[in-house]
Amino acid sequence: MTDQEYHEALVKESRSISIIWLLPMVAVVIGGWLLVKSLVEAPIEITIDFPSGTGMEVGKTKVIYEGITAGVVSDIRLDTTDLEGVIATVEIDRRVEPLLRESTQFWLVKPEISLSGVTGLETIVTGNYIGVKVGLTGKKTTFFKALSEPPPLDTQVPGLHLELLASDLGSLHVDAPVLFKKIVVGSVTQYQLKPKQDQVSIRIHIKPEFAGLVSKQSRFWNVSGIKASADLSGVKVQTESLLSVVQGGITFDTPAFTDTNPPADNEDVFTLYEDYEAAQRGVRASITFRPPVSLEPGKTKVMFQGFEIGLVHAVDFSEDNLAVTAAVSFHPEAEPYLTSATRFWLVKPEISLQGVSGLDTLLSGRQIVMEVKPDQQAEPQRDFVALKEAPKVDYSRPGLHLKLESAELSSVSRGTPVLYRQVAVGEVQAVSLSRSRNSVIADITIEPEYARLVNDHSRFWKASGISVSGSITKLKVRAESLTSIVQGGIAFYNPDAGSGKTVHNGHVFNLYEDYELARENGIAIRIRLPGSRGLEEGTLIKYQGFTVGEVKRIELNPDLSGVTAHAFLRQYPQQFAVQGSRFWLVQPKIGITGASNLDTLLKGQYFEVKPGTGAAHYDFVALAEPAPVARPDSGLNVVLKSPRLASIRPGLHVYYRDVVVGQVTGFELAPTADEVLVYVNIEPPFHVLVRPGTRFWNASGVNIDVGLFSGASIKTESLESILAGGISFATPETQQSTEPVASGQAFTLHSEAKEEWLQWRPKIPLQ
Repeated sequence: MTDQEYHEALVKESRSISIIWLLPMVAVVIGGWLLVKSLVEAPIEITIDFPSGTGMEVGKTKVIYEGITAGVVSDIRLDTTDLEGVIATVEIDRRVEPLLRESTQFWLVKPEISLSGVTGLETIVTGNYIGVKVGLTGKKTTFFKALSEPPPLDTQVPGLHLELLASDLGSLHVDAPVLFKKIVVGSVTQYQLKPKQDQVSIRIHIKPEFAGLVSKQSRFWNVSGIKASADLSGVKVQTESLLSVVQGGITFDTPAFTDTNPPADNEDVFTLYEDYEAAQRGVRASITFRPPVSLEPGKTKVMFQGFEIGLVHAVDFSEDNLAVTAAVSFHPEAEPYLTSATRFWLVKPEISLQGVSGLDTLLSGRQIVMEVKPDQQAEPQRDFVALKEAPKVDYSRPGLHLKLESAELSSVSRGTPVLYRQVAVGEVQAVSLSRSRNSVIADITIEPEYARLVNDHSRFWKASGISVSGSITKLKVRAESLTSIVQGGIAFYNPDAGSGKTVHNGHVFNLYEDYELARENGIAIRIRLPGSRGLEEGTLIKYQGFTVGEVKRIELNPDLSGVTAHAFLRQYPQQFAVQGSRFWLVQPKIGITGASNLDTLLKGQYFEVKPGTGAAHYDFVALAEPAPVARPDSGLNVVLKSPRLASIRPGLHVYYRDVVVGQVTGFELAPTADEVLVYVNIEPPFHVLVRPGTRFWNASGVNIDVGLFSGASIKTESLESILAGGISFATPETQQSTEPVASGQAFTLHSEAKEEWLQWRPKIPLQ
């Protein structure tokens, strides 16, 4: 084996840098960049002097600008210079440095709850924070004095910025609303005292969309809280809205824009008046009363449909003292209605034998009523002559004229609105007593465009005020509208849509007491009685044995003259709720002559009704006795004359040979009052039995004749006539006239029958 040959290695030196040295170099570059970045972006430390450190925490309390965090509190220490506050060190984002000028303002935002509202509500979740308002003027600085409350709104904010000068602040405060027609259009932004002028300066901001509502001649007045005054004429309470009651407020009014009344500009100054009267922002007009009437400046109101729209502020007598002129300040909203078609008259309390009118003015004082007649040709007017009295019903006025009948009208008066689905479709033109003096009639007019809403099935009810019913577990409250609560009202609805017939002028409707009664099935009527006579709720109303209605409620009349039964007619009510209908109470009767209405002993008493034929009517007086039987159109109606009535009454039977052939239909005194006229109907075919020679006599009871020598003689008809009474007649056999007896023929009613009459036995064929 030979030795292997080895060669020497050739070593060459490399002159390139190793890649491993790149990593330290990259680390140095990154470190340098981070150092520069930390120096450039390091927060700026500023100090803010706060009056108190309550609610601030190191590392948590932030500086927020426009919803973005701009810094955080890094340290809090006591102000050692005067020991009256704290110094907060705040680290501010360096990017905000250009905005840190002397005019920049800081304040602490924290939640506050008061009657005026809730502010800083977001801090309940995020905690207290420092608010900032950037200033653009002054030198750069890092020391600031914090405000005790948020600064006023910047005038650069879009909208209208105005200054109001007042004698005192009242209950106003920052954020109090500025109202226009009770709509919030702005707010109070700042207030401060001006000692030199002895006034308070109040700055307000009107939102951009409402800035055009203010003119150079606009008038502002304070509507904060509730203002009340009282005197013998009543209590006057004024308020603008619930918002202004709670937190105060300012309202204003603007006259029409003209060349002399242009829109307001920023920084315009206005006077803030104490109230509406002080602002005197009203339309002036005069009303002349001839002859003179008593008016009180500052107290006599002008009313329109129940609302106050004006006030008398001055009264002047004419030179001849035959007239008085009232200077009236009207609310600006009434200006379009002051035309040649407007009428005025004075309402005052009047008490006479006929009744009481203007009763509400006993408490509220005399009032001037304003009425506006629709007239497209009417021209603006400022001088008026009042009517001497309230105008009568104007039937020439376009629309549907109806009458509503009620036992009483309570708060319903002239001008009271008529509502349909809470929309005013008409009004009351007059209120008067009915001819019977037992009810009240309200004349209403439905506007032409709504006349078709009324039909003969419509139900009207009093919608005045608020109706409360129910119990502790279930309370039901009903109100028509705010207008009807304040001034009263009448509402109606149609129970059967589309099924009613068209009504014409003069149609009479029943006016129900409330909505619940109006919804009842049937027509409500009132039946007056001198006493209750055992009447109860639920008493039935019947016609020929059929139930047609029911008594729902019984009330004692206010004058204690008797009772009124409020009832409903449900079966064919239009046939019974008419003039001429008669009602009487059916009660059991037991006497020597017999017993009647015995079924009422078990079923209870009831009302019997006899239908009339007149117009619609809803108020009736019950008869003391059953209505007389009507004289039938069929058969023969004759008149019997008697010196006295004796035991005869309507409904008694008329006999021929003890057979019932007719009945008594009624009676009355003769015109000369010397005899009684008894009306009798002989039913067919028995009417042919009556001839010119027929004799009638009273068959009631028993006739006993006793003599000393002749003995006793007893004369009587049938047992039925003894118990119930009746009238009998007989016709002679000879000298009979073949001519029929005409209805209305008169006969004598004898007290008893002669013996010979009882022997007559004529043969008369019955047809």
